[in-house]
Amino acid sequence: MKTKGKKPKGGLKSQKKPIVNNETFIYLMKVAREEPDIRNKLKSILKLDSFNRQSILNTWLHDLKLQGAPRDFIESLSYFLDDDIAEKALEIILEYEDA
Repeated sequence: MKTKGKKPKGGLKSQKKPIVNNETFIYLMKVAREEPDIRNKLKSILKLDSFNRQSILNTWLHDLKLQGAPRDFIESLSYFLDDDIAEKALEIILEYEDA
């Protein structure tokens, strides 16, 4: 059975919550809009081409797992492995800067 949409390559292997139900992801996007340091880090990652963005994110996710970061935070960052989600997240961050 085929599913619509792109699945992120690498990252978490378990089933993720739908993005609209992931409160940590929503909070992460809110923080990215309000905190310049977080916004700039995410923006620099999200502006990369797909291969480089996924490589950096997978390294960061691996490091976070080793450091025992909260699973919800790791899951939230893993959404950015998906090209469509990364593109939309970058649009949201850039729209906030332009406002």
